[in-house]
Amino acid sequence: MEPKLRITYKPEKKDYVNASRTLARKTKGFLILAIVLAVGIVASIVILLIPSLQDSYVRNIAVVVLWVGVFYVLYFFALIPLQLNRAYKKNEFMQMERHFNFTDEKLKMSIADKSTELEWEHLKKVVYNDGLYLMVYKKDSPVYPFIHERAFADDAEKQAFINLLEEKSIPIV
Repeated sequence: MEPKLRITYKPEKKDYVNASRTLARKTKGFLILAIVLAVGIVASIVILLIPSLQDSYVRNIAVVVLWVGVFYVLYFFALIPLQLNRAYKKNEFMQMERHFNFTDEKLKMSIADKSTELEWEHLKKVVYNDGLYLMVYKKDSPVYPFIHERAFADDAEKQAFINLLEEKSIPIV
């Protein structure tokens, strides 16, 4: 069947970082952990700043929670981007142009000589963040293809993509 829409897209290394952060921010487990750690960090700082709390057990717990929180923040904002940047430089596959062919039945994504077909009924939602459309596809194993806005030739093509998602009842969040 002839595609309704064709998009060719070559991701940049910053797109992978953006996709990773977008996915994390929209995951309930990540958000719960982030809130718990934020509360723990604030409580730890308060405990360490109040001189009347001399209980070494409580202060030791506060120090540990503070270190875990600092590590988590560093991991999310520094180590993950560093790892993705290194992977992008070493992995040619991550740098290759992607071809998306959208038909009424499915989305076909091709990278080099490999392709996969994703049925619309398993595309749960599309998450938009900072110019990036991250598609959340869940069937046997999750797949997260993404397209940056710069991949669209013009506003009409971008609108055709959005209209296709709406036609298939796929929410953009």
